[in-house]
Parts: sequence; C-alpha cells; structure tokens
Amino acid sequence: MKAWGVRGNRKAGLLMKEKFESVNQEKQQQMNRTLVMNLLRKKRLCSRAELAKLTGLKRATITNIINDFIQHDYVIEDGILEGEKGRRCIGIRINGEKYRILGIMITRQYYSIGIMGLSGEVYEERKYYLDARQNAHETMEDIKQKSRQMLEEYKHTDVLAIGIAVPGPYRVEDGEVLYITNLIGWDGVMLAKDMKEEFDIPVYVENDANCGAYAQLWFREEELYKNDIIYIIAGQGVGCGIISKGELLKGNMGLAGEIGHTSINFEGPKCECGNRGCLEKYCSTIAVMEKVQKRIANGEYTMLKSGCSFEDFKNAVRCGDKLALEEYRMACEFLAIGVVNIINQLNPEYVIIGDALAEVESQLMRRVVNNKVKEHIRPVIWEKTQIKMNDLEYNPILIGAGVVAAQKVFENPFQFIKE
Repeated sequence: MKAWGVRGNRKAGLLMKEKFESVNQEKQQQMNRTLVMNLLRKKRLCSRAELAKLTGLKRATITNIINDFIQHDYVIEDGILEGEKGRRCIGIRINGEKYRILGIMITRQYYSIGIMGLSGEVYEERKYYLDARQNAHETMEDIKQKSRQMLEEYKHTDVLAIGIAVPGPYRVEDGEVLYITNLIGWDGVMLAKDMKEEFDIPVYVENDANCGAYAQLWFREEELYKNDIIYIIAGQGVGCGIISKGELLKGNMGLAGEIGHTSINFEGPKCECGNRGCLEKYCSTIAVMEKVQKRIANGEYTMLKSGCSFEDFKNAVRCGDKLALEEYRMACEFLAIGVVNIINQLNPEYVIIGDALAEVESQLMRRVVNNKVKEHIRPVIWEKTQIKMNDLEYNPILIGAGVVAAQKVFENPFQFIKE
C-alpha cells in the first residue's frame, strides 16, 4: 500500500512537471513571437537571418515563427535584402494591408477616430465635435455609429482590436471611467464592455496621457526605453504619463500622473476635483481662454473678438498679438512650475510636452519652460534632464490608443484571429 502510494505520488509529480513544462514552453513561444513582431515593427523590413541575430533565437525557431505568421497573414515576404558576405535574403515585414487597429481619442470637446496599422501608422483620422446637449450615453451612441461607419468602409481589412484614450483616470480592473473633469456624466461609464458588446472585438481603454507616453516610447524606443520619461499633455486638461524602464506607472487606482490636480496656489480658484489652485486652472486651454475672454470684456486691445475660439487664439499668438502672447507666455510659465514639481518628485531623464497648448508655438513654449525650470531646480539635476517637445506627425494620444491595442495583439497574435 505504501509502495503504491509512492509510485502514485511520483506519477502525479511527473504529470504536474510535464504540465508545468508545457505551460512554460507555451509562454516562451508566446514571448518569442512578441519579440519578433516588435522587431519587425521597429525595423520595418528584416530578413530571417537578421531576426535570428537580433533576437538570439535559433534559425529554426525563427523559421517556425515566420512560417506561422505567414500562414496567418501577419507578415509577408517583400523584396530582397543584402545579408552577410553579400548574400541575398528575402525581406519580411508586417502585413499592413491585412490587419488594422481602430483607435479612438475622446476629449472634452471632440473625439477622433482613426484606422491604424499594427506598427502604429495612421491611415485615416476623422474628427467630430461633441454636442454639449448630449449626455454620456448619447455621445457613446454617436461614437459607435461613426466607428461602425469607418469599419464598414475598411471592411476589406480585418480590424483586430479597438484602443480608446479617455481624458481621465480609467480603472482597468473594473473596466470603468473613474471621472472626467469638465465633462459631466462620464463617471462610472463601462466603456470597454459597451464597445465590445457592440462590435465583438477586443477593446482596450487607457488614460490619454498614458496613451501619449506609450506613443513616444513606441516610436522612440531606442532613445527612451532604458530611461525614465514623463509625457505631459497640456490641452483641455493637464496630466502626464510616467514610464520607467519601459513600464507604465499607473498607481493604486490608475491615478498616477494627475499633475493637473496638484495645487500651485492653495488660495487659488476652486477646481472641479475639490482642490484649490490646481495646475489645470492656470495652464489648460480652457483656463487660458477664460482669461483671454475676461481681458477682451475689459476692453483691452487685441485682434481677438469676444467669443473667439482656441484656434483664433493660436493664430493671434503666431501673428504676434500682444495680449495673446502675454497669456500664452504666462500659461507656459505656470506649466513650468508643474514640470519643476514632477522633476523634483520623479527625477526623469526626459520630459516631453505635447497636446493643444504645446502646438500653439512649440519652440516658444520650450524656451519659456526651459528658462523657468532652469531657475528653479539644482544645476546638477538640470544637467541630467532633457525637456523636449512632441514631434510625432499625428496626435500621440490617438496613436497611443492604437498602440495600447496593437501591443495586446503582439503579446498573443493568434488569439485575435477569428477562424
């Protein structure tokens, strides 16, 4: 009886070991596929031999992975490359014609929908302004309708996933938008669940600043991957995405990076978040336009008219309008205070600034922010910190929404294909 028990335990142990090894092997294969997909994304065109060299994987392993990818149309053979010793090799690239991602960026004033490739390239973007009379449910119905319209027009491709950027904290575990300041009725909206039920496609949602940070890392990986970076968005709201050594830092409830709600004046104006003197009340586009309208109402000379838009303000700054330039410089100085605080707290190598306020006059903002930050941090820190402006061709937040979804595809490509 005892001997039988030992043999039984040994057999059970062997079965568990085999199962464990099988799981480990499957996980390793998955990691290898992700590695190869990411390399093809970065290199655009690469031979099997070069992939083996760059990954350190055996040629046979690379051959198996590429054969699987070709079978499922993830990659195609394209062109001839010159390899080692002048040997000619067949190039491999991601099949941008077959698979796409739908990216959606929701802001406080409009939403954009874009069709994107798995490498993050934007094929088309459409922008729709929000109707202030609509509630969150009605806006979501509009977003679904416009998304379906775009999907219908691109039905010759397979859209594998949807990525959505929202202008507020999003709790992935519960699948809900926590809140969006200056946009009533979005608290608790189950965005991913709602969209997945509508389209029967995997849906991934992320905070807009985090999406922007992902986009910077995706397209500037060699420069940024091993560093700590902060991507600051200065638009209708103010926030930042924090990436350390390639990993996004989100905090306990997904609230990390809400620098727009750090106070720079405890006796300042009341914010919707309940705090006073929040950074967002001084250097968001909404705050800037409120101050501009007050000065116009007071009769100060400017080319701007009462009720002017932010686009009008942007043009006025570029035309050298005195009032517009004063308000823009002031907003940049307030933003610099937020940059000083984040540098002192997190000590990043790179601070990258983007979004609507930065797009007004990016080089002027960079000079003002640099000068102000340099005044307020220690020289030893300043020497090791680089402040840059976003230079991606498309909006990093929209790109980042697509990147969040594309990266999920890269992690397990075959589970996204419907047989």
